[in-house]
Amino acid sequence: SRMEQSCPPGLHFNVRELTCDWPEKAECIVEKSLDNLSNITDVEETKPIASHNIDSGYKVICYFTNWAWHRNGQGKYLPEHIDSQYCTHIVYAFANLDYVNLIIKPQDQWTDIDNEFYIKVTEMKKDGVKVLLGLGGWNDSADDKYSRLVVNQKARSRFIEHLIEFLKKFDFDGVDLNWEYPKCWQVNCNKGPDTDKDGFSDLIMELNAALKPQGLLLSAAVSPSKAIIDEAYDVPILSKYLDWISIMTYDYHGYWDNKTGHVAPLYQHEGDIYPHFNTNFSVTYWLEQGAESRKLVLGLPFYGQSFTLADTTTTGLNAPITGPGKAGRFTESAGFLAYYEICELVSSEHWTVEQIQDGTMGPIAHRQDQWVSFDDVKDVRRKTDFIKELNLGGGSIWALDLDDFDNLCGCGKYPLLRTVHAELRTPNGSMTHNCV
Repeated sequence: SRMEQSCPPGLHFNVRELTCDWPEKAECIVEKSLDNLSNITDVEETKPIASHNIDSGYKVICYFTNWAWHRNGQGKYLPEHIDSQYCTHIVYAFANLDYVNLIIKPQDQWTDIDNEFYIKVTEMKKDGVKVLLGLGGWNDSADDKYSRLVVNQKARSRFIEHLIEFLKKFDFDGVDLNWEYPKCWQVNCNKGPDTDKDGFSDLIMELNAALKPQGLLLSAAVSPSKAIIDEAYDVPILSKYLDWISIMTYDYHGYWDNKTGHVAPLYQHEGDIYPHFNTNFSVTYWLEQGAESRKLVLGLPFYGQSFTLADTTTTGLNAPITGPGKAGRFTESAGFLAYYEICELVSSEHWTVEQIQDGTMGPIAHRQDQWVSFDDVKDVRRKTDFIKELNLGGGSIWALDLDDFDNLCGCGKYPLLRTVHAELRTPNGSMTHNCV
């Protein structure tokens, strides 16, 4: 069900875009060209990218992480790396909830305030982009503090009053709630109390009532998992009172499965054990539960989940593994590779790239016992088509620092983000060749 990429005469394999390409686009990787015609599925002509936005109404939500500046060398990501022209909204990730007082606080005072990251990111409002502050995230969702907040009406009122002061003080346009997750703390639905679901709804309704008169935005990032959706969310309430809902349609598979899998399948694959572990199911389920389509924003991962194979001769989906893949040289996290790390490995270390032939998901790449699944430019484009087909509200990018923001792979800065922007925000769409 898979094929290895190969190219006809006259075209060269572009390891950065992971497709066949014109020689001038493939640049210095001519040696990758193959002469096998049989596996070529499409060779498209290019069309120009329009240089201006149209008011399509589609959002491009870009997450900025305040920890990526600690990375080494070309992996270091600073506010000045943000190219706000490609985003309609930037979410600054993250602020935290104070464990005792149950009010918002900076996650990292030294970064956010002393080094003026809040100021540097919110200054981009002058370019016409809205800048929100994200509250929560995975690490901040480990204990009971959000549950204690949402169940207590006085605590919610105090939280909201302080939140508005905080947003105004630091010039944010609103808040993006990233509690992962009501009832299902860090995906364990046995941890949280049953009161989380209604309490989260109460918080959202009260936030809406307080923020809207102030002209402040209110959004949330939510789970793609059916089990968590059922336990955590009153979907009609969220849809009514939030400005948008970002579904985190990624991390469907990872090394925790003890076998290889794709980080963010678009559709169910014939080898899937679980029919609901894919983007199409998640979005459809949110819609079936009562979400308005234009309120839903599709999560787009700019990274891959990586694995260490148990057997180097078994390199497909659902292959046995011994654990997470080796940490990337910049992101330094086992089981995880930024898109720019993947394209560099393919280019410099000659990883083998295989496309999943049925189009249900993005490519995989492997070398020796290392294996990674990810989305390339073509799959990002496929997902923007999906956004249009289902009349969704736009795309949500995790995260800016994981795209090839510094042109490490040689085909221009922000290839994935530029594709999202071009497909959703410009009249003619993007270049159809797969050049990153």
